[in-house]
Amino acid sequence: MKTVNYSAKVLPDGHLSLPEEIFEKLGLAINSTVEVTLKLDRKRERAKKAFGAWSERNDIKDGTGYVPEIREEWNKRSERIFNG
Repeated sequence: MKTVNYSAKVLPDGHLSLPEEIFEKLGLAINSTVEVTLKLDRKRERAKKAFGAWSERNDIKDGTGYVPEIREEWNKRSERIFNG
């Protein structure tokens, strides 16, 4: 049995679209029966929820600049803790 892994989006009508290259690679014909195993990409879903998490904060003007700043503070704090 041939197997192929690929990521797909669920369409508004609940169907999944099958790329032509997969269709051809498996040698499928119209009305072929296939076995489908679904696995939700939780990492991607969590990332989508977190996207723009700081957009409503007035105290953070530049998220890409803010992250290195807070990491530097963490590093300083770690050095104080571990090096006395």
